[in-house]
Amino acid sequence: MERLSDYGLTDAVVSGIVPGSIAEDLGIGRGSRLLRLNGVPVSDVFDYRTREQDENILLLVADPSGELTEYEIEKDEDEDLGLEFENPLLSACESCSNHCLFCFIDQLPPGLRPSLYFKDDDTRLSFLTGNYVTLTNMSDEELDRIISYHFSPLNISVHSTDPLLRRRLLGNVRGDNLMPRLKKLAAAGIRLNAQFVLCPGLNDGPALERSLSDLFDLTAALDSIAVVPVGLTRWREYNKLVPLKGFTAETAAVVLDQVETWQQRFYESCGRRILYASDEFFLLCGREIPAPATYEGYPQLENGVGMVALFRQEVEEAFADGLEKLPASTSRDFFGSRAKGHALSTRVHIATGVLAAPVIREVKERFERASGMELKIHTIVNRFFGESITVAGLLTATDIALQLQEKIAENECLLLCDKMLRANEDVFLDNLSLGDLAERLGCPVTCCGEGGRDLLSALLAIRQNREREKSAV
Repeated sequence: MERLSDYGLTDAVVSGIVPGSIAEDLGIGRGSRLLRLNGVPVSDVFDYRTREQDENILLLVADPSGELTEYEIEKDEDEDLGLEFENPLLSACESCSNHCLFCFIDQLPPGLRPSLYFKDDDTRLSFLTGNYVTLTNMSDEELDRIISYHFSPLNISVHSTDPLLRRRLLGNVRGDNLMPRLKKLAAAGIRLNAQFVLCPGLNDGPALERSLSDLFDLTAALDSIAVVPVGLTRWREYNKLVPLKGFTAETAAVVLDQVETWQQRFYESCGRRILYASDEFFLLCGREIPAPATYEGYPQLENGVGMVALFRQEVEEAFADGLEKLPASTSRDFFGSRAKGHALSTRVHIATGVLAAPVIREVKERFERASGMELKIHTIVNRFFGESITVAGLLTATDIALQLQEKIAENECLLLCDKMLRANEDVFLDNLSLGDLAERLGCPVTCCGEGGRDLLSALLAIRQNREREKSAV
């Protein structure tokens, strides 16, 4: 009789089952472990996703008690089995072998949770979660394997196409073989997204000109290119890192002029702009954010490209359709010890970063007139990482609590962007939770997404809570 010990453990532990899927019909449950697919162990997620598409599959699964079951499956080609796994990669994550001059993780203070210091550079995460990878971890054989799977798009951290400069930027002697690999991927039909973290005096200006010229030759394979400014924390000197300069209003404007010139070249070549600058460049130099249509579907939102335009677009659509048609969001509220139930006041406080605050203030008077509520927008300066870090997603509960102390009454509510929190958790970067923040401020705290529709929906939900509480009094 076969036993689980005859096969050994794998990383393919089932965390969930897609409703209505083959796996649900078979009765495979959470905690089960996939041991074999067509008689062979699964090496990683690429291997699983490829072999899962076969029409005839033989699955060997161990349930949580260790009992083995073999399933013979006939299905449509490309039909998913419906298994979700605790480890989405189904193998260990590849850590980064680079020592980038601008690495944000190297600029973190000591004492944070260990997971924040882990650097990944795993190509599989590019396809699964949209992460950007440098390709320095990848052997020629692994590159060929990626090509054989025909997965697209692949997100590449370029930073520079100059071999010597890229080696310097990445701190890795293997950083100089990028262009041959990009050409090989493009020739195989793999779509590419590229990003540049620009460091003034290093890979901007003439260096960026060369890089964009090199990528221009790959236009047919390019979905998008984003340029973002380097983020510098106050911990660089403490951690004894190489000094770097940040962008000023003047140098940010130079980048935008360069981007606009190349956008025109790309557009004349293929009818698409392809190249985009992050919103931070526009806000830094006070230049107007482009219209939503110019972002051509927002291909680089994860790099902060077009977020302001999309926010404004969603707000305009919501008011045009009528706020009453906008569904109120469902949220979990956290309460301090002095807070009594949901917020009864018509005043709602919103805390955000330096960059986002002016954009959110654009909504203030308009929403107040439409809803009868009062909004108080608070700009939180990042003392934890340093004042040059101005995005809302890197704010900590400590800074929010210190700067809002005694500014919010216990019957008022504080609304935050959920980008401040760790994914799928209620924890800030400084390890304090939403509940901890509510306790320190003594008022209800809730969160919403970063979009304009998310913000308005959350505010409507707060208003509904207030009205229900008032009617119950």
